[in-house]
Amino acid sequence: MKLQKIIIFFLSISTVTLGFLYFKVKNQNKHFTESKNNKFEWKNGDEILNSYWKKNDKLASQFFDQNFDNNYEIIRTFTTYGKLYQTSFDRNENGVYEKVECFNITGEKVGEIIDYDEDGIPEEFSLFINSVKKLKFKDENYDGIFEKLTITNDSIITETLTEKIFDK
Repeated sequence: MKLQKIIIFFLSISTVTLGFLYFKVKNQNKHFTESKNNKFEWKNGDEILNSYWKKNDKLASQFFDQNFDNNYEIIRTFTTYGKLYQTSFDRNENGVYEKVECFNITGEKVGEIIDYDEDGIPEEFSLFINSVKKLKFKDENYDGIFEKLTITNDSIITETLTEKIFDK
């Protein structure tokens, strides 16, 4: 009889302890699925992490881990209205996004940033006016300063040095 009371006492203590630990883990897990402004949800077999705006439940961002190695190869960012405005690409999975595409509110591509040497500083910055007009700034010597401007208008390409634009 005394042994039964001891076993019941230890089982009670164990149950209370496990309940407390469960509550603590559940609370910690909430920090991984919500932030101040967003809530997160894994989709497509844990390949895509979606973030939603709390205020309107619209898509805020998508993080794609196509090979499940804890590195996001593509990140898509959306406005507070759920419209895509930026996509970043890390094709070689070194943590540096080599290419960033920018979109307007209608979903048209309006800009592009490329980091050829993957140092975090872009070497090419392009603005797309429409399907035939484009401005492209190039950093040819990788010093962080755009030296060349290329203007494309109806397949007519004009190149100039950026310093000549500001010469008197």
